[in-house]
Amino acid sequence: MAEISVGQDATDLGAWGTYQEPTRECDVVMKGGITSGVLYPLAVCELAATYHLRNVGGTSAGAIAAAAAAAAEHGRAIDAPTAGYQALAALPDWLGSDRNLEELFRPTATTRGVHKVLMRLVQPKKNWPMILASVVAAGFSGRRAWLPVLGALPGLICFLALGISDPASWWTWGALVVALLLTLLGLVVGAVLSLVLTSGEKLDQNGYGVVAGSSSYDGKDSLSDWLADTIDTLAGRPTDGAPLTFGDLWKGPDGTGTALAPHVNLEMLTTNVTQGRPTRLPDELVPGYCFTEKEFRLLFPERVVQHLKAHRGGEIKGGYLIPMPHVRDLPVVVATRMSLSFPLLISAVPLHAVDFSMGTGRHERVWFSDGGITSNFPISFFDAMLPSRPTFGINLREFHPRYQKSTTDERANVWMPRTNSGGQREWWSRWDATGIKGVGKFLRAIADTMQNWVDNTQTRVPGYRDRIVHISHDHTEGGLNLAMPPEVLKALSTRGRCAGQRLVDYYTNPPGAPLAIDELYRNEEGTAGERVVSWENHRRIRLRTSLSLVTSVTGMLVDGYDATYRGDLAAPAADVPSYPFTNATQHALVRAVMDGSSGPGPRSGLVKLTEEIRAVEATGLRVPLVVGSPRPAPVMRVWPGGGRSARATGGEEP
Repeated sequence: MAEISVGQDATDLGAWGTYQEPTRECDVVMKGGITSGVLYPLAVCELAATYHLRNVGGTSAGAIAAAAAAAAEHGRAIDAPTAGYQALAALPDWLGSDRNLEELFRPTATTRGVHKVLMRLVQPKKNWPMILASVVAAGFSGRRAWLPVLGALPGLICFLALGISDPASWWTWGALVVALLLTLLGLVVGAVLSLVLTSGEKLDQNGYGVVAGSSSYDGKDSLSDWLADTIDTLAGRPTDGAPLTFGDLWKGPDGTGTALAPHVNLEMLTTNVTQGRPTRLPDELVPGYCFTEKEFRLLFPERVVQHLKAHRGGEIKGGYLIPMPHVRDLPVVVATRMSLSFPLLISAVPLHAVDFSMGTGRHERVWFSDGGITSNFPISFFDAMLPSRPTFGINLREFHPRYQKSTTDERANVWMPRTNSGGQREWWSRWDATGIKGVGKFLRAIADTMQNWVDNTQTRVPGYRDRIVHISHDHTEGGLNLAMPPEVLKALSTRGRCAGQRLVDYYTNPPGAPLAIDELYRNEEGTAGERVVSWENHRRIRLRTSLSLVTSVTGMLVDGYDATYRGDLAAPAADVPSYPFTNATQHALVRAVMDGSSGPGPRSGLVKLTEEIRAVEATGLRVPLVVGSPRPAPVMRVWPGGGRSARATGGEEP
């Protein structure tokens, strides 16, 4: 019998030597989820003990984890407790102590009152007296402090009038109580109105969020300050020098990598709210965007702003608009901050560009907010038709109604398909509430669908679902729960480690090899269904689906390639309306691709190939490659790209 794997439980993730002899390579993509990011460090460390991370991606909180992972990969070889993966492994303990996680989200002076109310509202166990007290306190701040006074005035007048009447009457005492309640109600209503009106102004001034990222109200580090220092520390760089850039990641610590063959590649998504589309960073941060020093000082520490100024991409425009640098010189913390701008909690990032459709040539603000608005789990990052290494996905989701949280074994709170049929069932949104609460749940389900339908569809596709590990959480864990107690944070980080172990166990052991985790899948007879999910099986799935797609797309291309298109293809450059072939060699190449040659004689291009494929397919009903291929069958579609990669257009040298 094969030896049973016991996973990586005995691995010392805080030891430098654990990460010095990885034997494989992988990519990893992490889902967004604000504080759920505490799940990721140990998951990544488990992967890094076996794999070199070549491509790392994420959105929102997943972008924070991705940036930290890429920095740790950059600093892997540095034998110091503050650098590399050994430092990343220590991060959950730091976040779980002394309210460090909560303290990272420090507001500016402008939004301090709104911040107090918001932090109390997002807690799973709400303290309503404290919430009301913070609302009243916030309502009295600012220039609308008269609103709560005005709201309380009618009740207060009644209370005072009754107070000087006959105190012996029970009616008087009852009326006094009613007047007091009316006073308090008017006070709260006025405070809420004052808070709402004032908050709108303050959020507008602060980039539509209560936490800017730097320049906190008391001068202490806020989110971007900590993030910039953490990224540099993990990469083995000083925190008082130039920040880690994408170019540094591409070159690697030994300087041998390039933009097109990077040592480690980091990508993330942000949402261009002004233009209504996702933007892939860093490549789609094309020339033409500018920033202002005043706005960026609220978002980033001083050394990051100074680096952006020193590496600006051109001359300053209008005396204050500074062109963004080439992507090789873009600090990692800038792209990360653009991806994690959770609406209302974390300020959006303003850049400036020209809307040429207006014909004015004037720069206007372009707002970038949370990447999770358009794709919270970009599992298609780094995809290839025939991959040379696995691209792992780490997904976050609520517990399934049939499988409740285990308080004794965190491995049971992590799920991953074991068979080819696993993971293709739909994930249902349910709500049992009625009345106005039911309406609210319905509207939330609609918003979730608008946000996640692309990701939800992609995660069911064969060749995708088998490489995704799912980490479950309940309403008290992750999300906006910034004040989670240390024991909850500890459980989440352990759960993340279990997810990393699951990926390593499944993808480094062949199909059917016994694993320690099999004990969780034993039925009443004491046997576990055989696991087929593995790297060997993943390659087979991708080969089958890709071949099926290629024959399908080639057939569609040839079906439309009639005499008219053949004439278009043969036409000289002077006779075509647009997009002529650039030279005779290119023209001959495309004719060879379709017809095999540019003149008479035997043909061996796509037309001939398709004819031969269809001749074989016609020999039997079960011969076409689509028969027996993985389900649901994927499709190819035309999807707008970002144009030429910004990293490929400027060369490697300044």
